[in-house]
Amino acid sequence: MYVIGIDGGGTKTKGIIADENGTIYAMEQVGATNQNGVDLTVIERELTELFSSLEEQNKEAFSKVHTVFAGMAGVDRPEAKERMEGIFSKLVPGCAKIIIDNDGVNALYSGTLGFPGIVQISGTGSITFGINDKGERKRVGGWGYLIDDEGSGYDIGRAALHAVFKAHDGRGPETALTEMIRKHFTVSDTPELIAYIYGSNNPRSVIAPLSKYVTIAADRGDEMANHIIRESSSKLVHSIKSLYLQLFSSSQKVPVVLVGGLFSRLDLFLPAIESMCKQWNLPINLQAPKIEPVGGAAAAALVSAGCKLEESFVENMKRNEIIVQ
Repeated sequence: MYVIGIDGGGTKTKGIIADENGTIYAMEQVGATNQNGVDLTVIERELTELFSSLEEQNKEAFSKVHTVFAGMAGVDRPEAKERMEGIFSKLVPGCAKIIIDNDGVNALYSGTLGFPGIVQISGTGSITFGINDKGERKRVGGWGYLIDDEGSGYDIGRAALHAVFKAHDGRGPETALTEMIRKHFTVSDTPELIAYIYGSNNPRSVIAPLSKYVTIAADRGDEMANHIIRESSSKLVHSIKSLYLQLFSSSQKVPVVLVGGLFSRLDLFLPAIESMCKQWNLPINLQAPKIEPVGGAAAAALVSAGCKLEESFVENMKRNEIIVQ
């Protein structure tokens, strides 16, 4: 059985054609497709490019696709989901079933392969999402950068800017982040940063990348950077705890999959997260994903079609990702 799995976010969108054995027949990556930050015409253009590429890479597999599962950021509201379904109906092959869902499903299944659990996504944005053994699902956070996205790359980048301006004003301690962020924007004085931040059409795309300087500064022992990391970790654990209490019994051991660019530095974030989880007696098992989120989307498509995934699915998908890339 062939399926298409799509992982759509605020920075990039990736799609694959795969089967129940974990074999990948085509793979493509395009730009952002989150309606909360990207115009609908741009989203349709990006998805058209993605589907055209998948078809070109393997016309036979594309023509026989049974299910398309698109886990995407920004589709929780009914009207947003309906708009996305309208776009996909023009692009999917034949009579393929279309499932539009939250991108949290992709990320969760990238670690659990269809079993219950919680996923903490922390990339450009952030969201905590879970499904219990009754099929009930909940989300915490992920309400967009203007309102929420605590513990995200954007949130950390914003905290870095806040620290830099507080240091400039004398309201906060000096930090190595000042020099790093000035250099990033090629300015010599902190107030010059304002034009770059407020002059952008998409401030989140400008601010989120600054989070990398927080990890660099933390490696160098900068106290403000380490403070930002501790605060970010605390926000994430609060979200995980809130979701756990809503979905699971107090003694149930639950896997929590940590997904997103933030966790490329688990050595910085994991100790603080583990410590807080123990402090609050949360019976969770923190784990890294087994496959990419787009593989989790393919797994979701297969599970929805009634397939039972074997352990070989993971190894085959990893092997095939290398070949296709």
